[in-house]
Amino acid sequence: MSLKVVLILGYGQRIGAAVARAFASRGYKVAVVCRSDKVADTPDDYLSIKADLSNAYNVEDVFTQVRSKLGIPSVVVYNAFILSIQGFDQPLSSVITDAHVNTFSAYAAAQQAVKGFAELPSDASKTFIYTSNKLHIMTLEPLISMGMGKSASAHMIHYLSEVYKSSGYKFYHTDERESNGEPAYDKLDAEAHANFYIELAEGKHQGPWNATFVKGKGYVKFDENPIHGGRFPGA
Repeated sequence: MSLKVVLILGYGQRIGAAVARAFASRGYKVAVVCRSDKVADTPDDYLSIKADLSNAYNVEDVFTQVRSKLGIPSVVVYNAFILSIQGFDQPLSSVITDAHVNTFSAYAAAQQAVKGFAELPSDASKTFIYTSNKLHIMTLEPLISMGMGKSASAHMIHYLSEVYKSSGYKFYHTDERESNGEPAYDKLDAEAHANFYIELAEGKHQGPWNATFVKGKGYVKFDENPIHGGRFPGA
């Protein structure tokens, strides 16, 4: 049995913390990445790394630190995001910053994850999970910047899930929904994410890359087309 290491980029006190606890309870060594001094609030047995994911060039050093101190991550969770509510008035410089957090750093993390997966034994999980939402198929005012980032990253996950399927690597774009298919919005459930991520990591084969799930049910497939969702309730 190989050493189990999970790396969570974008560690917060809700989803990130719940996911970390779930993997730790299953014997994983845990590394978490924060952009602020919140790293001081993590359990002593976690490897806590402070890194600014608004610069994708910082990602490689994160993986270097995890490799040297814990080992090669067999599960990588990209949980970082940035939410801007300026709509089409948002300055280009800010959109570029958003793109680094929502897409470019995720791309860099996936590249580093794949390099590591190639060195792991056959019994390792080799799973990359991107925490997302419905914005890859739904426009929602004024979240144009986040929607662009989530759409690009969804394409990346779909691409990687096909290209690396025969290698035994798994890639997931996760999206919590209500039972009627609507976004969970402020009802996002941290424990539901944690439980679902464990299920994805422990699966032997690639499942549906667009991993929509409902609290208490796990994966649920929704037959849907791109839509306009009106205005974001939090804007």
